[in-house]
Amino acid sequence: MKNGIIFSLLIICIGLMVAAGCTSTGTTNATTQAMTIPTSAVPTQTPSPIATIETAIPTTTVAIVNQTPVANPDPIDVSKIQFTKYSDNDFSLEYPSTWNVSKSTYTQYICTPGSMTNMPAVSNTTTMCYYNEVQTIGPFDFGEYSDQMKKPARIVKFTSADGTHKVVAFTEDFLDNQNGNWIINPDLGWVQNLVLSDYPDVGFDEIGGYQYNQNGNTMCVRYTVTTTKSSAVYPLAFAMKSYVTMHHDYYFAYISNVTDIQKYHDLEEYIISSITPNDI
Repeated sequence: MKNGIIFSLLIICIGLMVAAGCTSTGTTNATTQAMTIPTSAVPTQTPSPIATIETAIPTTTVAIVNQTPVANPDPIDVSKIQFTKYSDNDFSLEYPSTWNVSKSTYTQYICTPGSMTNMPAVSNTTTMCYYNEVQTIGPFDFGEYSDQMKKPARIVKFTSADGTHKVVAFTEDFLDNQNGNWIINPDLGWVQNLVLSDYPDVGFDEIGGYQYNQNGNTMCVRYTVTTTKSSAVYPLAFAMKSYVTMHHDYYFAYISNVTDIQKYHDLEEYIISSITPNDI
């Protein structure tokens, strides 16, 4: 998915989600893809022809941990929201205590013609191949470089009681012989091309909040995508924050399905900024 990106890097903050956690630095020797890519080469990707799927998404729910949904405080005023800290072996973050938390796993696979279904009539892109995953999980890279990742990937979802907002964490482990071999491309143009290749009808002006940071073996990129156009492919707005560490590829997305996303900037910023990967 994404012309040759590799998972970890994406986190955009467009007009609605300002960057947090990643601080701009000028590192120049990166050769990755939209998330992460082996330092040895940057593979190019040819859009997959649209076909039809025959099997369900290989996602298996393994656990659910959450509180009973109650009316949410006004998400516009973060000072009035009670937050709860979530922590596991992969990462920690803070989320509104009224949100639901669920865990599942996802078995990566290479999507090929003949394994796609229920897709809208849109451009022939990699994202279309994983349309079902984008809809049920989030705007991540599915399948790309999966042969260099351990399986399955781990998913944690934090969902508001009304279902209009959610934060999704998607964590993959590098194969043992790939540890330390992956980086994030720090170039803004690369992120823009990545988003446009996946979502052809998104404009450059709808991508914003770009930040890149590297601290030792840990790299982080952040950006947002915000659009007023309706789409059957992607959320109206999402903020992406990705990390590449020695052993893991982390993707975190704050996803909103409301048109007035700007009102929720402070909430998105609070949650995204609270993320701490444990593999530092």
